[in-house]
Amino acid sequence: MSQKFSDGLKITPRKSRTSKSGAVCSYGMSESERDKDEEKYAKHLVKNYTHQDISELLDFAQPATTAGQDAAELETGFISNLMERILAGEKLPTKMGLNSRLLVQFAREIGKWTNGGSSRKFEKPLYKHFTNFALFVAQCLKSKAASKNSDIARLILPAERTDYKPDDSNDSHRIDVGLAVRGTDASVKCVSLGCYADMLCIAEAKKNRALDKDALAQLFMYSVNMYMRQPNRRYLWGLTICADEVYACLMLNDGFFVSPAMRISELAGRKMLISWLVRWSMCPEDRLGYDPTMHRVTAHSEADGGGSYNVKVDDRMYTIDCYDDKSQEITTYITKRTITSADDMLGRHTWCFVATRYSGSGTDSSATEVVIKDAWSPAKHPPLEDPRDEIRLLRKIHDTFEDDTPDHIYPNMLVGGHVRLDQKDMSTIDTTDAIFNVAGVDRIDPPCDSDTKSAWKHQPLRAHRRAHLDDVDDEESSGDDDSDTGDKPTKGSNDPLVKRSAHVDAILADLEKVLDKFKSKALAAL
Repeated sequence: MSQKFSDGLKITPRKSRTSKSGAVCSYGMSESERDKDEEKYAKHLVKNYTHQDISELLDFAQPATTAGQDAAELETGFISNLMERILAGEKLPTKMGLNSRLLVQFAREIGKWTNGGSSRKFEKPLYKHFTNFALFVAQCLKSKAASKNSDIARLILPAERTDYKPDDSNDSHRIDVGLAVRGTDASVKCVSLGCYADMLCIAEAKKNRALDKDALAQLFMYSVNMYMRQPNRRYLWGLTICADEVYACLMLNDGFFVSPAMRISELAGRKMLISWLVRWSMCPEDRLGYDPTMHRVTAHSEADGGGSYNVKVDDRMYTIDCYDDKSQEITTYITKRTITSADDMLGRHTWCFVATRYSGSGTDSSATEVVIKDAWSPAKHPPLEDPRDEIRLLRKIHDTFEDDTPDHIYPNMLVGGHVRLDQKDMSTIDTTDAIFNVAGVDRIDPPCDSDTKSAWKHQPLRAHRRAHLDDVDDEESSGDDDSDTGDKPTKGSNDPLVKRSAHVDAILADLEKVLDKFKSKALAAL
């Protein structure tokens, strides 16, 4: 519907792309033009935000305990030795308790990869080579997972489809290989993995080593879809495969770190790739980039009280723990719908939800709806004393106007604070420092006066903050005036959506008046 202004001019509102939650863009750009724009941006990220040959990168995926790290080393050595024996044509003794038939089958494809050289005629065979490598490692880990006191937490399995467009994609991009997390009791085989929402990471392949920058650019272009579909991701992992060289990539809010090349044609390179898959199978979930305070609720989840929510898998509802810095208490909510989602590889990765209290026994349709905002905000150290902290500012507004509410709109925060993780048996604020600390690396504030890309440890500090906002205007703050309130909600209205809608209408009306004045002046100037 177009809007008509006082001078007779009409403006047609921009259409929204509802397939991308929270985003609004013009349909005036063709799909090919959008793809070129995204490709250009991805290359900008590679040039200006990517740091390569980071030897410490594997430490970001280490198991949390020394015993776990030692176990990961033992598993890596065992699997590497086993792979080399099979590649050399040795027949395994049956007493090892392994599925030799499957391992030999997987190793056959791995052997083609190791002997393929630094350039290939086609890219597609690389998908099968890598898929079988991942299955080989998973099969070895599964054989150990059933043993007593095993440190293996999960299996990393490849998707059954390759070179495909995920079902929840809103563009034409096709990923090469997707990796998923499955329980240790899962069958070792390629899995159904149709959506970005279900992926651990993406592996992008190129047919020769010289295309490593192009592979990274594609990885960034496609991985943003996981941020858009997975609100419980703190950061992302990814892999690039350039002929016989593999790179692991860690993607944070302000920078991307790439491991040294793992050359599959060499024993050391094969062992290093095994090491990555083993550590992803054994590390805590927060080191995979997941937020342990936010859990997806599905029909197969035990977190919903035995299916009491009757939630379909594709509904993608989440339970969210909101920690309050002031009371030091945790309130749990369940999301009902998404207002906006993260849509960029860089920045705050802001999500906003409409949610209700979660009791663990079912949903209450009459429960009050609230808004939850989750974001990685720029911060100063220490984060709790940061003067820019919007949690502190919202709390100050609430406390200041608690008894004498002014006649204007302000968000009323009921619960707000920093997301907290359990690290080394301690409650830790989730920040960029917390991510670096698991690897034993000290983050350094980037220089303010530099126009060039700094060293990889020079990363801005961000704090993971979460606020639960009540109705924009509640019954108690609507004042004592019973007269006509115009665009404001009537006193006593308990529907938060009605109140928000009325406030938005009032804001739009004011903006329209300003626009009318601006247009009048512009026309007079002409």
